[in-house]
Amino acid sequence: MNIFLEALPEFLGGLGTAAVIVGVTRVVRRRNAGVRKYTLLSTVDADGNPVHHLSTRPTGTVISRDIAGRRERFQLTAALLPDGTFAAEPVDRYV
Repeated sequence: MNIFLEALPEFLGGLGTAAVIVGVTRVVRRRNAGVRKYTLLSTVDADGNPVHHLSTRPTGTVISRDIAGRRERFQLTAALLPDGTFAAEPVDRYV
């Protein structure tokens, strides 16, 4: 019985550490769960690569970005592109 009482602090410390790890893991997963990567259609950066935007906003939201020195608006969509990103369509170009 004496050995169990002597091991109790180590056991409780290990249990507390496990609880903290589980809590931090849940917070990180919950924070990253709603993040989507969008490709801004018909836009490229200085190197010729597509411009990407990370967002937690819902589908249908209109965002503004500086593209080639001017402000452009894009609507976030649920359309999944072949590269695994979602499409963000330009709003003002087709008017």
